[in-house]
Amino acid sequence: MSVADKQYGWTVLGTGLWRMWRGFLPFVVVALVNALVQASLLSLSPFWLALGISAAVLLISFALTAHIAYRSVSQRSGVGDLTEADLARFALWVVGWTVVVSAGLAFYFWPGVILLALTAFIPVAAAAGAGNPLTANVVAIRERPFRWVLTVGVSLVVILIVWLLSGLNAFFIRGWVASFTTWLLIGFVAAWLLTAWSVLFRSTAAGR
Repeated sequence: MSVADKQYGWTVLGTGLWRMWRGFLPFVVVALVNALVQASLLSLSPFWLALGISAAVLLISFALTAHIAYRSVSQRSGVGDLTEADLARFALWVVGWTVVVSAGLAFYFWPGVILLALTAFIPVAAAAGAGNPLTANVVAIRERPFRWVLTVGVSLVVILIVWLLSGLNAFFIRGWVASFTTWLLIGFVAAWLLTAWSVLFRSTAAGR
């Protein structure tokens, strides 16, 4: 494995945090739009309509963030690069992935977490245009087992911290301001984690 193939330094999350700034502007645009939409839906009724719009906007935001994250590993991105994302294909894979992981979490916490860990590369692989993101996920894990385990562990800690901060934000601030700031935080962390996972994915045969 050459230095170029490795992609990351001594920490995958640290490399991801550094390289995410290559896509800073599109990341900010996507995070702001999603946060504004999610906050505005608090007063929308009926509930099912607000839920549907929220899910659709969240899925699109996830796809765009993953697309820019993957690009940011090797190059800078502008707002115009958001139009290159294959939303339909990404949605097909990620909706299925979300349903499976959610079913695991609904059954019991640990099966859901294990499923999430075992399929962590799927969103990045889908954004990268892999022929079969599930196969690419398996290849990536097989090539980088130690880094995969370590990155899963740190990512889960980061997600837990964000969840706790979101709860505190909702308790002390409340309303649309709490919703807006929470979604902004989630957008930033999503950009960071997806860039980190993209760094790791692109260091494998599946991502090159």
